[in-house]
Amino acid sequence: MADWGSVSAGVAALVLICLLAPIAWLLFRRSWLSMGHGRVFACSLQRNPTSVWKVGVARFHGDDFQWYRVLSLSLRPKVTLRRQDTVVLHVHPARGGEGAGVFPGHVMVELGGEQVGVSLAMARPDLTAFTSWAEASPPGMSDGRLIG
Repeated sequence: MADWGSVSAGVAALVLICLLAPIAWLLFRRSWLSMGHGRVFACSLQRNPTSVWKVGVARFHGDDFQWYRVLSLSLRPKVTLRRQDTVVLHVHPARGGEGAGVFPGHVMVELGGEQVGVSLAMARPDLTAFTSWAEASPPGMSDGRLIG
């Protein structure tokens, strides 16, 4: 029969594993997102003007812009924007009260097209990459139509 000391040590070890496993998974997930898929950067998302900002990370993956919630355990993006459906309507710095859930110094990007009402917030260098990505046509395409 086991004594209380070994049982409590086993329970304490199990509790510690249960607490550390999600943190280890989040760290693994962050490195997995950036492995072989380009740079991952901080990007907040708002689905419509009345909803709250959600903190996340994003990456470019071919013709897709993939957005992941920071505290999600999923390896799948929560939101995927297709290049041909993404239109940048307006870019502006955060205004009073608008920046709750947005990192300091990030710039707001209002989207149109298929993503009307969706807004992103990101750092200026990431904004430059995003607008270049959104305005670029995939190879062999011109304004969304196949050349040739």
